[in-house]
Amino acid sequence: MVEVFPPIIPPAVDGGSPLRLADSMESYVGSIKEIQGIADVILVASLKKQDQMALPPIEAALHLRKKLGLDAAPVLVVRNENRLQLLSSVVEGLVGGLKSMMLVWGDSDLPRRSPLLLGFSGLSEALQEASQVRDKTRSRCRFFAPVDLRRLFTTAGVALAKNRLATGASFLLAQPPTTDAAETFDSHSKLIRTAGLEGKVLPSVFPFKNLLDVKECERYFGWRLPRELHEAAKEGGSSLLGTQSEVIRRLRSERFPGVYISTRGTPGLAKILLS
Repeated sequence: MVEVFPPIIPPAVDGGSPLRLADSMESYVGSIKEIQGIADVILVASLKKQDQMALPPIEAALHLRKKLGLDAAPVLVVRNENRLQLLSSVVEGLVGGLKSMMLVWGDSDLPRRSPLLLGFSGLSEALQEASQVRDKTRSRCRFFAPVDLRRLFTTAGVALAKNRLATGASFLLAQPPTTDAAETFDSHSKLIRTAGLEGKVLPSVFPFKNLLDVKECERYFGWRLPRELHEAAKEGGSSLLGTQSEVIRRLRSERFPGVYISTRGTPGLAKILLS
């Protein structure tokens, strides 16, 4: 699975400048076409950009499905919509023939919604109701959901992950990323096996740019990344990409069900990592 951004629409320079939507969409399809054939699923991320417009993930996924015939999975953020809006998005994807979708809970810093808007109480509840809608349409669309590997140390964390599978998720996409093929790989794979989730978790690979980027990601996401990654980062971007490629090779050799690769807005990185 390769994660990409939806089309980002450049803001108009002034009130009279046209929005070149056709050019933006053509460029978007062209960038994804570069990795067509090397990914089983294209995951279209949900972006939080305050200064730019972006096509909603479900519309971007439907566009890729139509233009390239890809299994494109939009990320649907449960806390961004009330119950009927979220289920309507699921229906939209099913009507459009999507084979996969991902549901995530969303950030906790969003303002609380009124009970009148009938929001979901949690991600598992959203997965369950989305699955009921899917099953009533006799669709075989797969649902993906996230799993925080750091919570698999606890009984509650394991129960939460298994509940997401029980309520409709086919696979769980892991965070934080598996950053090296030795220490972090061994730690993450042990957590997954001990939790009884082997065959259901796709570890993630995240292409860091440099040492500054590593430190910024640690601060922004709250990750604690290993010393090996910091050392590789000192050698530059090519060394970092090589480290992530080693993770992918080991995931394949140990027969994980797949890998979840972020491209951070540069789809061509997937080709480098998977070559």
